[in-house]
Amino acid sequence: MKIIVKTEDLKKSLIIAGRGVSARPQLPILSGVLLKATNSEVSLIATDLEVSFWVKLQAKVEEEGEVVIPAKLFLELVSSFPSGNITLVSEKNLIKVSVDGINSEIVGQGVDDFPSIPRANKAQVVIRSGDFRQKVDRVCVSAAKDDTRPVLTGVLWEIDEDKVSLVATDGYRLSVDKIKLTKTVLEKENRLILPARSLQEISKMLGETGVDEFSLEFDKKNQQVIFRVGDVEVASRLIAGEFPPYQQIMPNTYSTRAVFGREETLEAVKRASLFARDNANIIKMMIEKDKVTVMAESTQIGTSVTSFEAKTEGEDITVAFNARYLLDYLGTCTSEKVAWETEGELKPSTFRSEEDETWIQVIMPVRVQ
Repeated sequence: MKIIVKTEDLKKSLIIAGRGVSARPQLPILSGVLLKATNSEVSLIATDLEVSFWVKLQAKVEEEGEVVIPAKLFLELVSSFPSGNITLVSEKNLIKVSVDGINSEIVGQGVDDFPSIPRANKAQVVIRSGDFRQKVDRVCVSAAKDDTRPVLTGVLWEIDEDKVSLVATDGYRLSVDKIKLTKTVLEKENRLILPARSLQEISKMLGETGVDEFSLEFDKKNQQVIFRVGDVEVASRLIAGEFPPYQQIMPNTYSTRAVFGREETLEAVKRASLFARDNANIIKMMIEKDKVTVMAESTQIGTSVTSFEAKTEGEDITVAFNARYLLDYLGTCTSEKVAWETEGELKPSTFRSEEDETWIQVIMPVRVQ
């Protein structure tokens, strides 16, 4: 193999492909990135067996070939080069790298043991990037971080005609939102569970590439979903299993409701959380006539009490929450006003953005003595 590529192009592509390289790979070959050169395209490919990246690279191909190169070393080496054209030549598993009088050699590996990575074929769903980034970032905060129940580490996609509902829960909170689709060729309603990590990686990439929209293709037979973002394809496994019946968790009525400013609530919860560290991170929120109070107390540290105006209706109530769940929600919300609805101190509380009715956040209260 022999190719010539610009330093900046190679570095940029290696950074993207490197997201598919695990810090603790299951197989030694997965610590590398596959460099593949054909007459039609040059690609960098990496996978950790859960998420795979296939990045097209602008390069001149003088001789076809493919080789697996240690990903971390390759990126660090390329990053040290000055701007210019890099010549890459592979002879068996030895890769010779030269640019502007600098010559290096890297010992690589053959490609026989590198996993087969699926490619995109035909777009089934097209989504606007801005909508996706905003709503995925909102919903993914509620996905479980540990894999005790793998299905809860994913986000349920319910695709129906021109929209998709996104749902995530870790058993203590629940996020629901909807995205309008630019295009869909799916003929019936589809329910799929996508790893939250994969969606967050796509969200980051969309922010970096600045593309207006991207496409998805589902391969149910092989349990894969493939995203196409410009010249990058990201394949991710689908999660098998039954997602919890989330509709049964969502409250439909309330006995108390309050509407208040998001920013002042976020600051109040941050302050209260400082005093809740020794108390399992528990804070209390109280609704009284025309005001909401956020408080936390510790016999060893002290107390924090913040009250602010609110538009209220219904009975006075005090509910205890895990402060982190409130911070995650308020931190991803961009609305000036937030509505809090509850039926009781031990019933699930619903939080809504006053500017986006499709987004619903449900947080379970904490039982305290």
